[in-house]
Amino acid sequence: MFQLNKTIVSEEILEKEFVCNLSACQGACCVDGDAGAPLDEEETRILAEIFPKVKPFLRPEGIKAIEEQGTHVVSDFGELETPLI
Repeated sequence: MFQLNKTIVSEEILEKEFVCNLSACQGACCVDGDAGAPLDEEETRILAEIFPKVKPFLRPEGIKAIEEQGTHVVSDFGELETPLI
């Protein structure tokens, strides 16, 4: 553990990769804000591969966003992200 300002933080935060807990947040992280979810190269390949399989389960506006922007976009900072609707 270490202290960051007034917060005690577990060192696991330095060792573990971030993983969404969708049942806890209900997608709030992916809805609020001005950027999509962060991605790595491997995830962009997976998204491109599975898009045809998951497309029937997506909302029309999500399908439109992916068809117009692609399964991932590059932010102004050069980071890979999911597209926004």
